[in-house]
Amino acid sequence: MTIPSTDTACARPILVDGDPRLPVRAAPVEAIDAGVRAELHALGATLASHRQRHGFGRGIAAPQIGIARRMIVIDLGAGPIALINPQITWRSEDSFLVWDDCFSVPDRLVRVRRDCSISLTYRDAQFRERTWRHLPPDLSELLQHEIDHLDGVLMTQRATGPDAIRPAAERASLIDAARAGHRLSLQRIAAAARSIDAVFRDTPQFESEPLSMLAGCRLTLKVETLNPLRSFKGRGAGSFMAQRLARAERGPIVCASAGNFGQAMAYLCRRHGVALTVFAAETANALKLDRMRALGADVRLHGADFDTAKEGAREFAIATGASMVEDGFDPAIAEGAGSIGVELLARDDAWDAIVVPLGDGALLGGIARWVKAASPSTQLIGVVAHGASAFARSWRNGHGGGIVMDAETSTIADGIAVRAPIAAAVADLHGIVDDIVEVDDATMIRAMQAAHRHAGLVLEPAGAAGIAAVLADPQRFAGCRVATVLTGGNVTPQQMREWLLSAA
Repeated sequence: MTIPSTDTACARPILVDGDPRLPVRAAPVEAIDAGVRAELHALGATLASHRQRHGFGRGIAAPQIGIARRMIVIDLGAGPIALINPQITWRSEDSFLVWDDCFSVPDRLVRVRRDCSISLTYRDAQFRERTWRHLPPDLSELLQHEIDHLDGVLMTQRATGPDAIRPAAERASLIDAARAGHRLSLQRIAAAARSIDAVFRDTPQFESEPLSMLAGCRLTLKVETLNPLRSFKGRGAGSFMAQRLARAERGPIVCASAGNFGQAMAYLCRRHGVALTVFAAETANALKLDRMRALGADVRLHGADFDTAKEGAREFAIATGASMVEDGFDPAIAEGAGSIGVELLARDDAWDAIVVPLGDGALLGGIARWVKAASPSTQLIGVVAHGASAFARSWRNGHGGGIVMDAETSTIADGIAVRAPIAAAVADLHGIVDDIVEVDDATMIRAMQAAHRHAGLVLEPAGAAGIAAVLADPQRFAGCRVATVLTGGNVTPQQMREWLLSAA
């Protein structure tokens, strides 16, 4: 049984306003013992029961079921999360008004004022100390509400302004409408983690002691290169194809690719008897071009870079009626890539940060979507090439900000050389990604050499971008538990000689 439990048979009644046990400050938890575990089970089960019966509910505090301990359970869609002894350590200067609801005040909604963002420390279900920094407004409001319960404060005591208390019947217009959904589905990510081709799933994941010593942190590698494609792209392509076939769509497909996504689509299309045309840049990696052709794709070279090739693919789709599939735009591709996030957390590791190469956004978006729902205190950090930073600059413009389009890119990392980011993919990352950093080509080569020397792995530049980011900023990651995804290992013999063997 997980802690907290979702077995609704363990659910307890929820106390309501007027019960003398609610306005009492809860006591800290000193250690995890059998009694605390049972209480966490009950707390999680009660939240799950309410969600099943009423269709909503993101959090519950122990005092709401008569347990006077400083414990909270939240569920952001990927399962219950325990926060023990939570303590707010920072509050933003800005605040906002928001309509609030509460299991313990079931007939009313209350307008309250909350800090726009907070940071907090807490203990998890294994009593490990965790830090959750700079929560977005919706989660900042949720945690302030639940911590109020631990202090014996109900939301009605924070009612702000005239007409601040409304009937619960107005929930849909006052609360549900204000909580934006996300384009990427947690349910479909979980389904992909169970159903995509086993050859792409459950990839090696281990701490590399030599690389940890080099980086000054505990560095775990998620190796996505030991499959027929030598990259992670089979996950997203598999998810996309499964959803497409479920809709009984079997017509021809066209896509653009720097090489790895095209290989993945060719692999899946060959398996299912679907015609595929791939547009690639005239400068594309020769090994990747050969592999796409060997897998049955009709490969067409168009333009000087990936984004120009994508324009050619769109024109082809219009002219022929083929379905255009765009890595980074179609949610199914990001949801398949998100299965990596499910696996990273499957062993209950307490990651301080997960560092992910960032090209079109599907990989980072899928991983971040799952991890921020299952381990929200873990920082998600994207990595772009310094010579292809349009996505990073677009993301830094904020939600609804402008999309940066560059005239060209200048990097050896063809797998993340994007000069025209997809607006939907940029939007997917807002609220679930903590930072995007840039690394130069020299640092990626150094990371490739380090992975080859210390882990026996051959990586392409984009595949080593996560290691490069950790090596480039040792102070940031010092002493932390960090995971990074090694996304691809398709290098030509000439690149091997130039980047790896010359350093031997």
